[in-house]
Amino acid sequence: MKSIETVIARVSIVLGSLVLVAMMMQVVVDVFMRTFLGTGFPATPDLVGKYYMVAVSFLPLAMTEIHRRHIEATIFTQKLTGLPRKAVFLFGFVVALIVFAVMAWGSFGEAMKQTGRGAYIEVGTAHFPTWPSYWILPISFSLMIVVLVLRIIEILTGQFDDGEADPLEEIQSHMMEAD
Repeated sequence: MKSIETVIARVSIVLGSLVLVAMMMQVVVDVFMRTFLGTGFPATPDLVGKYYMVAVSFLPLAMTEIHRRHIEATIFTQKLTGLPRKAVFLFGFVVALIVFAVMAWGSFGEAMKQTGRGAYIEVGTAHFPTWPSYWILPISFSLMIVVLVLRIIEILTGQFDDGEADPLEEIQSHMMEAD
């Protein structure tokens, strides 16, 4: 199961990094062109809004869960141990699985509809296809579903590590490694 998580995390990091670099480069080129040539790079606001920002926001969802970095409200459960604690985690993962399955199904339907009609926006005199951007959400949600299924299996087989992650401790350990 860890190998599946590793693949998902690496794919998320690579795709997210590529999208971030592409967005940065396009915005820099757009600003340069506006400043020195008087006209910007075509469709920059549309690309940033319809592709880059959606990808940067949603592709890392699964990786965030792999590293246990989603927000957890533990004020009522932090003192639980053993079976009750695992039951709470199991309940949370099952609810999250249901929610992400509904979102994946809905966004998949919308992606199919937009792909079928060849959705686009008009940029000047050209048509800029937007239908591929509709696939970012179902892909992101599906990756999250895979991770949640793995979490549920881990809980049911007793392999789930429910140790609390302390972000400050992690930052300090990375700083110590750098020294």
